[in-house]
Amino acid sequence: MPTAIISTFCLSLMVKLCSSVCLHDSVQQDTHVVSPPNVIPHTTRIIRRSTTWTPQLPLRVTPWYLPGESALLKPSQNTQLQSAMREVIKIISNMLSVHRSEGPLLLNRDMNKYCHFVWGDPSLLNYRRCGSQDASYHGERCLDVVIPDSHLYGYEVWPMNGTEPDHIIPDGTGVPSTDFLLYVRVAQTEKCALQPSVIAYASYCQLDHLGRPIAGVIVFCPNRLRDGVYQHQHLVQVCLHEILHALGFSSSLFEHWIDCSFEGHVCSSRSRVTNTDERGQLRIYTPKVMQRMGEHLGVGSIGAPLENQESPTSSHWEARIMQGSILTASLSPPHLTSLDPITLAAFQDMGWYGVNTSIINHLVWGKGAGVHFGLPSTCQVRLSGFFCRDEGDIGCHHLHLDKGNCSTDEFMDGCHIYKPLLHGGECWLKQETPGLDEVYHPQSRCFFSNLTKEMKREKVKGRCYLHRCLAPNNFQIKVQGSEWTDCPAGEWIEVKGFEGLLLCPDGRLCLGFDRPPVPTSVSTVTPFFSTFPQTTSPGIRVQLSTLVNVKWSTDKKNLLAEEVLGVIAQHAGVQRCLLQASTQLDKELSFVLMVGEPNNCRPHPTGSSPHSTILKLIDHPITYESPHFSTITIRFLSLDSHNKSLSQLGLIIGSFGVLCCALLILAVCWCKHRARLLQVRDTNPAQP
Repeated sequence: MPTAIISTFCLSLMVKLCSSVCLHDSVQQDTHVVSPPNVIPHTTRIIRRSTTWTPQLPLRVTPWYLPGESALLKPSQNTQLQSAMREVIKIISNMLSVHRSEGPLLLNRDMNKYCHFVWGDPSLLNYRRCGSQDASYHGERCLDVVIPDSHLYGYEVWPMNGTEPDHIIPDGTGVPSTDFLLYVRVAQTEKCALQPSVIAYASYCQLDHLGRPIAGVIVFCPNRLRDGVYQHQHLVQVCLHEILHALGFSSSLFEHWIDCSFEGHVCSSRSRVTNTDERGQLRIYTPKVMQRMGEHLGVGSIGAPLENQESPTSSHWEARIMQGSILTASLSPPHLTSLDPITLAAFQDMGWYGVNTSIINHLVWGKGAGVHFGLPSTCQVRLSGFFCRDEGDIGCHHLHLDKGNCSTDEFMDGCHIYKPLLHGGECWLKQETPGLDEVYHPQSRCFFSNLTKEMKREKVKGRCYLHRCLAPNNFQIKVQGSEWTDCPAGEWIEVKGFEGLLLCPDGRLCLGFDRPPVPTSVSTVTPFFSTFPQTTSPGIRVQLSTLVNVKWSTDKKNLLAEEVLGVIAQHAGVQRCLLQASTQLDKELSFVLMVGEPNNCRPHPTGSSPHSTILKLIDHPITYESPHFSTITIRFLSLDSHNKSLSQLGLIIGSFGVLCCALLILAVCWCKHRARLLQVRDTNPAQP
């Protein structure tokens, strides 16, 4: 195939991928939702959570792949789809935890469907029980998926006053080790056909007694998966977005969110989750969401805005104010999208989950911009540094990883932003640029500049140059052929040997989380004890202990170690990316902690080294409440002292060995001497 045709094909594919549409709200309206029988209505003020206390453990999502539908894809495509699902399930398990129920998960049947009539006379023995089976009942469905009987509770039909039912369908065996059952379907449905840009869509279909979703379905449109160029991270992003809707971030579930912050085993239904502000913007007003949104904008508590282009109530954040969030209606490319703190706050406020906030990715868009940020009336002002005005201008995406084109879309209410170029704008992707002063490299970023070696005035636009971090928000830049040049944040600078100026972005680079994406189409899961830059600092042995006994699997050990590294970083006041475990947790729950300087981590501030900072914790164990494993205690032991103790023990053992050898030699000599004396005595018997 000619190169030009390949390039055109890949470009058209990228256009499709970057314009992915989410159908959750419309799909959820078509999904019949079933709750347990006799469940307490969500309008009731007090809800009993459980009769016995159980610790929160990682949420177990079980994918149930429908048999036969895999034939719509090639074996390699099925492998890629399942690889993406595994990665998303691992992300969710690390993010959310629940109070687990005992035994396998069983789903409920809808009594209104299987029962023709219910005994309605309170004087009857079987009052409110099913009196007759509906002949048209053919089982339960989750959206368009027929739920197997083995996943469902049974049902009974009762006589008017009898003590035994006339007809019984027994309970199924259920699905073991599951907190959320996800039916995975691959089908070219009507929704797929009507929306060519749809990759997948999802909904929930079963709730537990607290209103938490326990089952749902995700549908993949096979034509999109067969487009020819597979992008693993984009598929992961779409899967995560859709499953987060099915787990609770859905406008149809806002009225079910509960408050479980009370003492004891009771929760209260929230009086109201959403409300409209004075400008007509619908927002979520729950405690954690308001706190995180206020911290993000640099103001007091404020509600987080929902998309106003979707009605009646959206299940997405407002794109003008939340660019880069995983739950906006229009997703950016994967390396420019994050699981942001406001989204995690919403899951905290649902009341069903424990949330691991250590996995938060920072949201840069609108950081510290104030209460009026992102309004249609203010987005045209250049002072914010986030929006643009001139349609078609080439500038920099706000994360400065990519060049961007000044444009708008249906969700921006006329506001313009620099959207990443569909092709050739990835500054972080190494490529040759003959004849240009730009540098495309993993450590390159986009800068507004009109630098040129020619004696003429160039228009300021986005260009790719090398950068290196010196400290937070402090860096140098290097143009092709120039020396490293200091770049004070927020200032325009000159570069020796070039005409023109370059703008050093403020609050965008060298903040500890601007990692370049990995340009790969294959899923690579890096274990927590992955390769780390070599360091001359000795390791530190970390010993963990738990209050509650846990059956430790490899996944649980990895989850605990990753969580502990975050806690150590927080207590020591060092960056998490400086810490790594050189070994996996052993059966005694210990590992060796290494401290290094990876390329994707900003340098540690001058003064004490991060290693010496952590060594100060050796005599101060850390105890914290884990969202996954109850109470955890962390103790530190320097390998130097550990090895010294071993050396001292070795010396003692060695000395003891030498002593033993000496005694043995003396004993042998004595035996030989005694034998010689006896021999002499036998040869010269004593005289009478």
